[in-house]
Amino acid sequence: MAQNLANQVLEDDEPLFDAGDVAIYLDNKLVKYFNGNDMASVSWTTDNVTLDIDAQGAGTAVKNHDGRGTITLHLNRASDTWQDVMGYGVSTGYHKIDISTPYEHIYAGKSLLTKNPDINVGGGAQTVDAAFSCVNIALEPNKQK
Repeated sequence: MAQNLANQVLEDDEPLFDAGDVAIYLDNKLVKYFNGNDMASVSWTTDNVTLDIDAQGAGTAVKNHDGRGTITLHLNRASDTWQDVMGYGVSTGYHKIDISTPYEHIYAGKSLLTKNPDINVGGGAQTVDAAFSCVNIALEPNKQK
């Protein structure tokens, strides 16, 4: 029997995401003015667990303690943060990145700007993606209960 979707009661357990609830800090300074849709992206270098299989099919799972990864801040070039990043240059100086959303808290206490980001100059919004290589990226839940 087909249900009439118009008569179903909507449940309020589906959250309404608000990007205004996201806070990103670089060296304890609030990052503002992003490139449009994406504010930051996080990518880990290695898997948390690897599985080794021998020639006869026996497997061994190995826990990985390597939390390296990359955090990329997607900035509008008019952002004060981009001005700060240009001042860093490609250096050996460590930086702290702290990202808090309604769902998770992501933190890297030791990150390096390993190369100057690519820059395109044109008629659209002037954006830049500053990628930081991180020694360890911590991820923990931040869900409001």
